[in-house]
Parts: sequence; C-alpha cells; structure tokens
Amino acid sequence: MHSPYQNNISRRVFLNSIGRFGLVGAISTLAPDVFIRKALAAPPPNQNKWRQCVNCYSLFYDGYRNKGRCPINKSSAHSAVSDSNSFVLTYDSPGPGQPNWRFCNKCEALFFDGYPQKGVCAAAGAHVAAGYNFTLRYDAKAEGTRGWRFCNKCQVLFMSTSDKGLCAAGGRHVAAGLSFVIDSEIHYTM
Repeated sequence: MHSPYQNNISRRVFLNSIGRFGLVGAISTLAPDVFIRKALAAPPPNQNKWRQCVNCYSLFYDGYRNKGRCPINKSSAHSAVSDSNSFVLTYDSPGPGQPNWRFCNKCEALFFDGYPQKGVCAAAGAHVAAGYNFTLRYDAKAEGTRGWRFCNKCQVLFMSTSDKGLCAAGGRHVAAGLSFVIDSEIHYTM
C-alpha cells in the first residue's frame, strides 16, 4: 500500500538539506549582528586644539596657557597661524594610520616617537614624550588637511610648503616619508 505522505527523498538528502539550511540560517543570523556592532561602535577618542605655528610650521598643542617653544629663538613660544584651523588628532587607536606620534612636554610640538633617537627639541636636547599615543592617517583619499610631513632632522610634524618652516636642528625642515592628512575641527564636526 502506498501512503500519500510518503515521498521519494532519501534520509541522506533530507539531512544534508537540513544541514545546509541550518548553516545558511546561522550565517544570516550572525552577519547582520557583526555589521550592526561595527556601525554602532564608538569612534576612537580624539583631542582638539592642535594648531600650526606661524614660524616653524609645526603642529603644536594650543590647549595650555604656555605655548611651548618655537625654534625662531630660544625664548619664543609657538604662535598659531591666524587663519589656521584647530586640528583634531585621534589617539589610542589601532588605525588606520601610523601610531607613535607624541606630544613633547618641552616644546609642545607633535613628534614621531617611533625611533630610539627622539629628534631635536626647540627647548634644548631631545623631545620628551608625554600624554597620548596619536595615530596619523596618510591615505591619499582621506578627507582633511593634506601636506603634513615628518622632518627627518628634528622629527616633528610640520606643514610642508615651499618655505618649509624653521627647524630646531637648524635651517628649514626636511620632509621625509609619508604625507599625512589631519582633520580640522570644522571638518570633524560635520
């Protein structure tokens, strides 16, 4: 006798079909969660009040009353470019970008702390790292202010223009390596 509920599918085909459906169901259940968690993740922490110095073109922290030391002379503080934006730096972030950029607590400029030698500080001697570990983007497609470079003489970050700015190691800065992109507060808040 032939039952109307009987079909011609084998047990193996049936179990394989359930297995494939279970895998597809698991993937479709987990995949949106990964995307949602990534979309809802907090942005990396950042610090504002970084400015470009009118004399040395370096990026210095403008959040303290004391404006650090500029290489223009031994007693001069940094002076912000009058039409310069305040820039925002990301810290304690895995990237993308180059880490090991630090605030010097003597000259208050941003310098690269990834080498054993700590560069030449405008406040005498080598730079002394303090505070956060900043990560700078160097993607040519990234939005922000382009043209920030590493000086291979003093190791600060400076705006590379035809003038190059004064270097604490003497003469003008010498650009080396990557060209970095920094967000301004105006861009960052949009």
